[in-house]
Amino acid sequence: MEIQPLPLGRIGQRFSIRLRDPEGGYRDVVGHLKTATSLINRKGQEISFDPEQIFVWREIVDRPTLAGKGAPLTLRVLELDLICNSTWPATQNYENSGWLMRAANGVTNRANSVLPLAANLEGGPLTDFAEKLEVAREFYRKANLPTIFQVALPTWQVLSEKLRSIGATESLRGNTMVADLTSDKQIVPAGIEIVESDQFSKEWLEVHPTPGIENILSGCRATYLTVVKDGQTIAACRIALANGWSSITRVYVQQDFRGLGIGKTIMAAALEASFAQGATKAVLQVEASNAIAIGVYESLGFNFHHEYSYLELK
Repeated sequence: MEIQPLPLGRIGQRFSIRLRDPEGGYRDVVGHLKTATSLINRKGQEISFDPEQIFVWREIVDRPTLAGKGAPLTLRVLELDLICNSTWPATQNYENSGWLMRAANGVTNRANSVLPLAANLEGGPLTDFAEKLEVAREFYRKANLPTIFQVALPTWQVLSEKLRSIGATESLRGNTMVADLTSDKQIVPAGIEIVESDQFSKEWLEVHPTPGIENILSGCRATYLTVVKDGQTIAACRIALANGWSSITRVYVQQDFRGLGIGKTIMAAALEASFAQGATKAVLQVEASNAIAIGVYESLGFNFHHEYSYLELK
């Protein structure tokens, strides 16, 4: 019987693989496929195998998993990094040996930093470090930008420590938070209107003016929400969907209207719109020091998933 090769396009999914032992008998390995020769079991251990010994395999189709549950932490972190990257796209991208260099004229850290990818983890986070660092420095020199790394912890702890050892300093520490979406509908307070659009407007941009951000916003489909009171736009946020996730960004309330529950109102509207568009989970990133925002997000069902840092090399 001819055995079909493992579908490498399904890396990250769960598989049950029966291996034929050269000395006789069989053994089974189960876990999330990491490479053509390894998977991660439920204990987070990497199990290697010889593809030539595969007798039979099958993909385990799971029921929809809850946000922040299911796969090992490392795989979940890598997935969320990619979700957040694809829904906040840089205008320039260049990948080199598992490092994704992103640039967008310096507008936001996320779109102007090096994002380590799964390929770098598989090859060893410090493999060819000096050579890759020089390529990254040259990329950002040409873009007239500092060399900044976005490192999720603890997944990239070794890389983080290496960068710090050569002088990198932390410019921001944040929390990645996740939530499961439901069909719950909110009651919009009297005198408040929630406006949704598939295009950003002049009013949406003016809530939190950031020169040049239009180039990033135009990089993928998204929904733009605003809160309008007495004809004035007082809050805004943005949602963009990818692989069943809603990535929520640019949550902002005008200074004079803070402390009135407006932030919770627009966030609830964002979650409702995300569910209506087919998302089952939501992710957002927030500065770790922003206790007020974190409290609002937690009240809406968000939980801490992992932390991340932006490390800048001078």
